[in-house]
Amino acid sequence: MTTLEIISRLCDATNSLSEIVKEQQTIIEHSKIEEEVKAELRKQVRDAERELDVIEYHSRRYCDTDDIERVFGKE
Repeated sequence: MTTLEIISRLCDATNSLSEIVKEQQTIIEHSKIEEEVKAELRKQVRDAERELDVIEYHSRRYCDTDDIERVFGKE
């Protein structure tokens, strides 16, 4: 498996987990949990999503152009 394929799979898994967290957040928002707790959970989700975005962005530099052309084809 190439570096690009590993990064792409990690990004896919991260996006799936993010969607699960968003669904859980919606459930929490509709539940009878104190507003302080809801606000803290929202902040934690935002912080985690921001960190994942930064990690994904910086991990793209580990891909070489040969991998990209082989996986996605020449355009």
